Amino acid sequence: MAVTASLFFLYSCSQDIPNSKVPSVVLNTVKAKFGSANKIEWEKKSNLYEAEFKKDSIDYAVYIDPAGKLMMYKIDIKENELPPAVSLVIRTEYIGYKIDEAEKIEKDGTSWYQVELEGKGKKDLKLNFSANGKLAPRNELFK
Repeated sequence: MAVTASLFFLYSCSQDIPNSKVPSVVLNTVKAKFGSANKIEWEKKSNLYEAEFKKDSIDYAVYIDPAGKLMMYKIDIKENELPPAVSLVIRTEYIGYKIDEAEKIEKDGTSWYQVELEGKGKKDLKLNFSANGKLAPRNELFK
């Protein structure tokens, strides 16, 4: 619930900003880590800058603090790119659901996997897993 609440807060307090209003230290972080990124769309979300862009045909969302520290980033992945342990948990514990979207999240040197599940006549779910298939505590990613 806290991850959902944190995401809601993060997204509800966002505003689009032009490239010219993004601090140079933030721009430099994106360039250093994701060199060939272009057509970057910027938003200010709470106290973070979010950069959304495509690189090598993959969608990225990058979160950077005002001092230029990369806090985390998300990339869209295909279902077959999920770790086997995550796929197994979804198949066995979420029967009747299918994966609608999947993302890999890198935060503090750890990989997480966020999946959106949908099932006919069921409530859609957004879940975060560690690479070994453990469901992440709701607030783990957005402390």
